[in-house]
Amino acid sequence: MIACRFDELSKADQDLVTAASEAREKAYTPYSNHKVGSAIRTKTGRIFAACNVEIVTLQQSVHAERNAAMMMAAAGERQIEAIVCHGPYSGVPCAECRQVIWEFCCDDPEVRIIGSTLDGEIELMSIGEIYPSPYGPETKGIDPRKF
Repeated sequence: MIACRFDELSKADQDLVTAASEAREKAYTPYSNHKVGSAIRTKTGRIFAACNVEIVTLQQSVHAERNAAMMMAAAGERQIEAIVCHGPYSGVPCAECRQVIWEFCCDDPEVRIIGSTLDGEIELMSIGEIYPSPYGPETKGIDPRKF
């Protein structure tokens, strides 16, 4: 992981962090008040931003990263170039979100993850760095871009 400042990011990555920050403001978190936003930039340059949504049972809650990935897939996009996780502390995605991110990395361990905190801390990492032994579509001979 590499720590940096917002102003050290490329303009494209700054836009992605801003989209995630704006999405975070729409989070529905009446039970934990733990608001998170996420934004995905696809290989085609489109951005999909989403927030987390809690349901009273909490087991049915959906994290921001997964909501952004589902929006991306619903729009017909299949390949993540970069993703931002923006929240109150560490922007490292949970294990379930790592699995979803890997699904749409198209077997590219260098897909960028930008962790962004409310304190302005930025952490740069790759999915391969934080998910070193993935189980994904490639294990079944599947290329998500074909579906």
